[in-house]
Amino acid sequence: MSGKTAAQLQDIDDNFELMARSPEHVRIFNEAMTDLTRLVTHDLRQAYDFGMISHLMDVGGGSGELMGVVALVYSTIRGTVFDLPRCADAANQHFGHLGISDRIDFVAGDFFHEVPAVSDAIIVKSIIHDWNDERSRSILGNCRKVLPQKGRLLLFERAMPELPSTDDAARSCAMSDLNMLRGPGGRERTEREYYRLLTESGFSPIAVLRADRFNLIVSRLC
Repeated sequence: MSGKTAAQLQDIDDNFELMARSPEHVRIFNEAMTDLTRLVTHDLRQAYDFGMISHLMDVGGGSGELMGVVALVYSTIRGTVFDLPRCADAANQHFGHLGISDRIDFVAGDFFHEVPAVSDAIIVKSIIHDWNDERSRSILGNCRKVLPQKGRLLLFERAMPELPSTDDAARSCAMSDLNMLRGPGGRERTEREYYRLLTESGFSPIAVLRADRFNLIVSRLC
């Protein structure tokens, strides 16, 4: 056992870079992420008041499903989806279809290198579980650098139970943990472990909002 992911065994940095070599794989992945986001958007809208935000950036927001929902509910909010260039066409088409292109845009880039300084709040949904602690701190640290002093980070992830359990939710999370390990090389984490990552990245968690399928940890800058 090498401990490496399938991509690393082929001398490729990560599974997302490997996937990018096949447009069909990218299409299937983006559609799957859109479908998964649709399962939680209602609960997310109920859990958090986005009306307090002037400009929201979705880091790793893919084709913009989450941003589109927020923009339709909050008619004055401005938004940016930040993700790899391969997501741009789908996101811009989605914004055009919803009639929100005048308020919502797509910016291409790599969150391991830098994040654009455009917003007073950043949401990071189902991204950190893809990566190990070092790479997760890199993403969160880049978000920290560009938020204003009173800015907020919204970290959206499911949480592993602190103690093992055999109920359906715990079993699902354990299976996802194994999937993250064998796929991109990431992991599911407990709420306490997410708090630690946030603190190490320059954030101070101030609230956690829980729903059936996710935890939303709201943080401010330290």
